[in-house]
Amino acid sequence: MVDRRQFVGAIIATAIASHVEGFVKDSRLPRKTGKNLVPEKPSNTPSYWCTWAAQNYMYGHDLPELDPKLLEGDSGSKLAHDAMTERVLFGRTGWAEGFFPKIRKDVLFLLDDGWQVGGTASFELDTKKFPSFTGSSADRLVKLNHAIKEAGWRGTALWCRNTPGGNEDQRLESLSQSAGIGYWKVDIGDRTFNLVRLRDETHIPLTLEHVHGEWPVNGNWGKNGRFGAQTWGSNRMEILRHTDVYRTYDVTSILSLPTTLDRVAEMLKGAEGHSEVHGLLNVEDEVYVAAAMGCTMGIMRHPLTGMRPGEDADLFFNGPRRTKKRMDEVVRALRWQRIAPPFSPGLGSVKVSDEILTDSWMFDRGQTWQNEIVGATVRQGAPACLSRNMSLPEVKVMGEKPFVFATRFPNGAVAIAAQERTQVGNAWYMPACDVTLSVADALGPYGVFGYFDSLTLASDKPLHGKKVLAQDLAGDEAIDISSLVQVRGKGLYIPGNVIRRIGLHNATPGDISAPGLVLALS
Repeated sequence: MVDRRQFVGAIIATAIASHVEGFVKDSRLPRKTGKNLVPEKPSNTPSYWCTWAAQNYMYGHDLPELDPKLLEGDSGSKLAHDAMTERVLFGRTGWAEGFFPKIRKDVLFLLDDGWQVGGTASFELDTKKFPSFTGSSADRLVKLNHAIKEAGWRGTALWCRNTPGGNEDQRLESLSQSAGIGYWKVDIGDRTFNLVRLRDETHIPLTLEHVHGEWPVNGNWGKNGRFGAQTWGSNRMEILRHTDVYRTYDVTSILSLPTTLDRVAEMLKGAEGHSEVHGLLNVEDEVYVAAAMGCTMGIMRHPLTGMRPGEDADLFFNGPRRTKKRMDEVVRALRWQRIAPPFSPGLGSVKVSDEILTDSWMFDRGQTWQNEIVGATVRQGAPACLSRNMSLPEVKVMGEKPFVFATRFPNGAVAIAAQERTQVGNAWYMPACDVTLSVADALGPYGVFGYFDSLTLASDKPLHGKKVLAQDLAGDEAIDISSLVQVRGKGLYIPGNVIRRIGLHNATPGDISAPGLVLALS
């Protein structure tokens, strides 16, 4: 029997998809201005698209049936490792040539486990998997990087694990000086930060990412599922203090948002006031969290669907959120970062609300690779509101609250996001909310992500006479919306239907992404 909340959720998702198409075709918007609020110059932030989730979707396409248990744990990792080949990257329908054409120049293309031969840190491109890339070790990587750049990506990033001692200096030179590889995703290992020391001594332009391994769910997941405070001097803070990028690590598909938000909140609190921290937080595939909270992205979503037998199991992206139908969110988030780049957790202040929202889900087989939580009800808690360098948003609701978070960036830009909730049997629903955000003297531009019933930007200065321009971050031309919003004293009131109309104006047909827009006053 179909759960009533799942049925209602499906109806809502279908309605959102039809609304998106309607907004694209809406010709009643005010006149366009000919101005583009999004800079043409690509972002140079260390964000990347990672192959790992796509690799995990490749096995079983031609089978008459597929047991999802094969995709879990070590078995699933081995299948994903084997799926990495030259053909899947550069073939006629390859990922490098087919994914994210609009923002490839903003991100690195990261090859995860399976690209190298002889272990997890040999840095030797596997010639059996990549037969066209011939020559010496360095030559093969030069050709790989060239092929990725030729496909339009900003450059190449590489995964490794448990880097051995002894000849890292030689690898640093051959990879980054000769081949032009600018990013290493160090997935466990390098615990004494030897790579960072060698990089600094040799002055090679290489960005290093480190992690503290985590389960895909936080804390006591049978109760409140909290990440826990990260005091200065803790293991995670030591990693953040020494690295260029700290990745918040693995999550489940369905409870990804609260798991990630709670990690971000605690890492920000732990780093607050420590200006010696220069590293950035990477929040993996929670792209609107990255955009609104000043973090980098390790994007993993991909558009591949319907290729496996039965229920088309995908342990990385599944459930009613339908993330693989939300490619436009990646475009909007990355284009916002051309305006407001990520910045270090050690800069500025952070505020975290005392109110905790707890999401929950009972995981079926085929919804997670973590065997221990299959069939179990998992709970994950996170602060209802979170902000950097500004007051917490004021959120008014009639019932449940969404997650709301905001940031004032060092350059004066401001971003705010409202995102959905998940409960057992009812994933990814949006509570109605009216939100007021004090932007103080911040001049903008302002990024708005997600669904609001209304949003009020409260300024320190009078706003009468200001022209209000807004633009879908996926588009290239601003619209004058002065007649669609209201100036109320020092506040700018933006109705929710305007946020939806503008924030989805350039939506891709069939995409169900939440709105994302940039707004400017002139």
